[in-house]
Amino acid sequence: MYKSMFNFIFFVAAMLFTAQAQVNHVVIVAFYGGGSNAGAQYTNDFIELYNPTGKPISLANYSVQYSSATSDMWQEQPINNTIPAGGFLLIALAGNGSVGLPLPTADVTGSMNLSATSGKVALVDTVNTLFGTGLGDSTVIDLVGYGPTASGYETNPAPSLTSKKCLVRIGGGCTNTGDNSADFVASNSFVPQNSASPVSLCNYLPVNLLSFTAALMSKAVMLRWKTTTEINFNRFVVERSDNATSFSPIATILAEKIGSRNYSYNDASPSVNKAYYRLKLINNNASYTYSNLVSVDAISSLINKIILSPNPVMNNLLITHAKALKGATITITSANGKIIMMKVIAMGSTQTSINTSGYTKASYFVSYQNGGSNTLERFVK
Repeated sequence: MYKSMFNFIFFVAAMLFTAQAQVNHVVIVAFYGGGSNAGAQYTNDFIELYNPTGKPISLANYSVQYSSATSDMWQEQPINNTIPAGGFLLIALAGNGSVGLPLPTADVTGSMNLSATSGKVALVDTVNTLFGTGLGDSTVIDLVGYGPTASGYETNPAPSLTSKKCLVRIGGGCTNTGDNSADFVASNSFVPQNSASPVSLCNYLPVNLLSFTAALMSKAVMLRWKTTTEINFNRFVVERSDNATSFSPIATILAEKIGSRNYSYNDASPSVNKAYYRLKLINNNASYTYSNLVSVDAISSLINKIILSPNPVMNNLLITHAKALKGATITITSANGKIIMMKVIAMGSTQTSINTSGYTKASYFVSYQNGGSNTLERFVK
């Protein structure tokens, strides 16, 4: 339910879905640096690895390594284990066991002391100690910088941590966009897993998800997605979260299975302020995988809102919008997602006029993309 301060029509914040690339190596799936600190979530620091591939991978002579946020010096912890297909490996690190929950039985035990706020963690295919930021080093398999001062990271650093939060890779470990800020969230509800935990394979199904968008309109979230190549594919389960880590199913949509298809679902009861959504894509044989996340943020929607007039429109639609930054665009799409028009907006402008005289009588959507924010509104011709 929405708080009373938001008891009016929200405008849309839409994010285009980019299909995740299949991950073909072991990844850092989670880690924690507040072991036994005051208010600690767990008794020990830890690093958890995950094998998203369909075959076991030997980690003989591999190591996990840690460096403080701005340092060039690293510490290493050898691994020397094999991680099964879809399996996990838990590496317990510093902590005195007096504050916080105990970890599951660790597969590897070490003494590295991770920062509870910011730093750098790497998976390395050697036991030789790194030097520098970790960037561009051919021995580094996976690198995660966390906190705004981290000197090494993939594209952008992941969020800062606290003694109550772990850093967790989204998508159950199956997401690797090459951007730490997009791939990881700080979670206070993560439960570590070890080699005895059930395996969880990343199943890349014979369905191509072309797009996935979330749009907030009139207190409801409109989800739309488009697919091709639905072979032996069964259904979508729409899942929602208010923290990007713990998801609940809210709807099941059966696959249409023939050619390119457009799907939609309206969530009438989204979370307050920000809601995260993903699709669980389920095959006929019950194997499944997840889409990347899309989210709706009511606050940014208000800042970047657009006003359409008149609506319904006859010949000329006037769009009043936030001041356009360089590269701002307006896109008009039909109700089934077909692009009707796309226009680059003059930098600094706050109004744009669109000639709609040639449009057929129907409902359309106006998307205003400005400085990384996407806002959507509907009009009728």
